[in-house]
Order: sequence, then C-alpha cells, then structure tokens
Amino acid sequence: MFKIIAASALALSLTMPLLAAAQFTTVAPPPVTTVTQVYNLTVRILTYLQTFFWIIAAIFIVLAAFQYLTAAGDEEKVKKAKQMIIYAVVAIAIALISTAVVGIVRSVLTG
Repeated sequence: MFKIIAASALALSLTMPLLAAAQFTTVAPPPVTTVTQVYNLTVRILTYLQTFFWIIAAIFIVLAAFQYLTAAGDEEKVKKAKQMIIYAVVAIAIALISTAVVGIVRSVLTG
C-alpha cells in the first residue's frame, strides 16, 4: 500500500509541471553563437539539474525517515533506510558540485 501511495505521489509531483507547461507555446531559442550565450545555457542547465537533485534528495530523506521509523527493529528495513539516506547524501553532493561547476565555468569563460 505504501509503495502505491509513494509511487502515485511521485508520479503526480513529476507530471504537474508538465501539465502547467502545456499551457504555453514554446518558441525555439536562437542558436548559441557567443561565449555569453554558452555560459547562460550552461548556467540554466546546471540550475535545473541542481533543483532536480535537491528535490530528489528531499524525497529520499522523507522516505528513508518513514522507512526507518516503521522498521520496528527489522534489520532489513533499517538497512534499506540507511541506503536511502546514503543516496540522498549523494544527490546533495551532486547538487553542490553542480553549483561549483557554474563558478568554474564562469571563471574560465570570463577570464
């Protein structure tokens, strides 16, 4: 039952932005021709990536906490909760690294 609820909540949270974006007509962006445009595109992509990993990390932490609290001493469930927390920490690390990459790209491109 928990898996169904969790999967439904995850699917709903992932599809809502797509439904909201469906209201707008998108125009193809112009081609990237300057260093500034490359930088802006890189920043935009890394910002989306960072936001994605923060959201995933938060979801994993909540699910891991729920798993840990409902383990009731079952070693297998406790082990699974600890693994989920490790995955959340990895997602947070990737989000922080993407922030650092933005700074590195900025310093390389701007001199």
